[in-house]
Amino acid sequence: MHYPKSATRFSLALLVCLAQPAAAAAQDARTAHYDWLTAGEVSGSHVLQIRADGTRVADFEFNDRGRGPKIHEEIGVASDGTLASVQVSGHSYMGATAQESFRIADGRASWESTLERGDAPAGGFYVPHDGTPEQQAVLARALLSAPDRRMDLLPAGTASIEAVATQEVEHEGQTRTATLYAVSGLDLTPQYLWLDEARELFALTYGWMGLAPRGWGGALETLQAVQDRAEQDYHRRLATELTGELPANWILRNVAVVDVESGTLLPDQLVAVSDGRIVRVTGNEMPDLPAYGDLQPRIIDGQGQTLIPGLWDMHTHLSLADGLLQIAAGVTAVRDLANDPERLAEVRAAFDSGEVIGPRSVAAGFIDKRSPFSAPTGRLAETLEEALAMVREYAEAGYPQVKIYSSIEPEWVPPIAAEAHARGMRLSGHIPSYMTARQAVLDGFDEIQHVNMLFLNFLAGPEDDTRTPLRFKLVAERAGGMDLDAPQVRDFIALLKERGIVVDPTVTIFDSMFRHRSGELDPSYAMIAEHMPPAVRRGMLGGEMDIDESNAATYARSADALLGMIARLHAAGVPLVAGTDAMPGFTLHRELELYRQAGIGNADVLRIATLDAARVAGAAAESGSISVGKRADFVLLAGNPLEDISAVRRPVAVFKGDRWYDPAKLYEAVGIRPFTR
Repeated sequence: MHYPKSATRFSLALLVCLAQPAAAAAQDARTAHYDWLTAGEVSGSHVLQIRADGTRVADFEFNDRGRGPKIHEEIGVASDGTLASVQVSGHSYMGATAQESFRIADGRASWESTLERGDAPAGGFYVPHDGTPEQQAVLARALLSAPDRRMDLLPAGTASIEAVATQEVEHEGQTRTATLYAVSGLDLTPQYLWLDEARELFALTYGWMGLAPRGWGGALETLQAVQDRAEQDYHRRLATELTGELPANWILRNVAVVDVESGTLLPDQLVAVSDGRIVRVTGNEMPDLPAYGDLQPRIIDGQGQTLIPGLWDMHTHLSLADGLLQIAAGVTAVRDLANDPERLAEVRAAFDSGEVIGPRSVAAGFIDKRSPFSAPTGRLAETLEEALAMVREYAEAGYPQVKIYSSIEPEWVPPIAAEAHARGMRLSGHIPSYMTARQAVLDGFDEIQHVNMLFLNFLAGPEDDTRTPLRFKLVAERAGGMDLDAPQVRDFIALLKERGIVVDPTVTIFDSMFRHRSGELDPSYAMIAEHMPPAVRRGMLGGEMDIDESNAATYARSADALLGMIARLHAAGVPLVAGTDAMPGFTLHRELELYRQAGIGNADVLRIATLDAARVAGAAAESGSISVGKRADFVLLAGNPLEDISAVRRPVAVFKGDRWYDPAKLYEAVGIRPFTR
């Protein structure tokens, strides 16, 4: 899992930092202390000093499995209350250097950071890329004082704010009143924060993680529930405006259908649908319609464009904000690989009912052992017996799969695998620390998440703690020097093939991590950057790892090695599934392009993302191909992915059973310039 889980993978700076001034006035100096909590436990802190001259000095850090930001900032406020200066130093979530400054002089605003430098006439509101939670509150106060509660931003964009809800919370006999605000213009969906009675920062809630005044962490659950309802209302409104209802009987004619089983294109086809299921796939001549009785079906002209099955993303952590981006990208089904069961059930129900725009889904139950590097979940196993009990609970709840994480003891793997298999469930996950991937396979794994885990089989020593960021750094530094055709690598791949082990590479996140230098557009998203709102595009400049001239070539060779491994896995017949663990929709497109770059043929790439995924998910009877009896989940493309896999980036219509969606309108609703019309 990657923190945070928001609408885009670029939201860390936006979730944990936004900037603007509070009104400057003589005041008493004071200090405010906040706790950062992960799964209800304190894992970091935010300390805010407000000086008598109005300057705000903040220090923010937290630890998430050995990762996390450490930021110091100073926000200077002029006598008239405008932002005079900002100084930021430290490092970001994955360790990239954070250095940023902003100042106003002689009527001009200027800024410089590891990402960019620029200047403009003073007057806009500068949004730093890195910073502390206080910056969200400063921006909120500025917006609340602005005409129409709206302001132009620097370097670009516009932000607005609205009050959403008010909630009283209690702690040790004290009662506080907090107001929830939604800030728009910083990401693809509104960003939320809670301010207190004095409009000072009170809380931030992100599901498993959050910020609250010291000792007030117990209030986060109540505040999260209120915020969840606000987010649901927002996404319901979008669904009402953007969902197209289809009649019980309808026909899509004049389309070229991709047969993913044979890897061929069937031109001039007609697909007939009744009650959300495909009842006929035939030539484009208008057929007799006895199956419809006296009801005249709606007929849609596909204008000769290409029809593919809906795509599967096999590695997600679902939220309501993900759904629209997935559907717009042609992703009609996903697999969730770690979530809070209650929150996930609500999200899945909202998507399935059509109340919120989103894909169909299957889910894996998640298990990790409590440790200093545990995953940020609400429930952790203390003992093997507790882990086995969790397997049984997931089985009773209907989960088809269990995913385990890095802190699981290696000796727990065989009994967990046996318990899962006895109940008809598959076992997948990270390779536990101090265990090799080979041993995990021998002990009962059915699937491995993340391609770096395969390299750690050869690169991690018996003392290496891969619960930490070492699992990224070892691969970045040494994968490029591996001989992928060495006997031990060939033998390992043969074992994966022999055991039918599925690999979920999520290679895009590593390709980005190893190639993306701060200040340059992320190569995994450069092709969509100009379509994004300014603040989101700017976020694409921020790298994760600390890459410079001393290591850039080494890291790039390692990124190439990951693709080389994927090529060898496919050539050997090891099953692959396409997953992302990152920005919904667009990351899956890039994942498929990287498979093609690795040398896998277009037809095979498309099959991996459709029928092969459905088979692994246990949903092939319902999904994965355009076949009679299956759900009418398919995507009309302006291009042929058998010729150019990047055609998956250009959907013109997405069908999900008895509903259809116009991707251009979906994208426009969240501020993205459409890719097709």
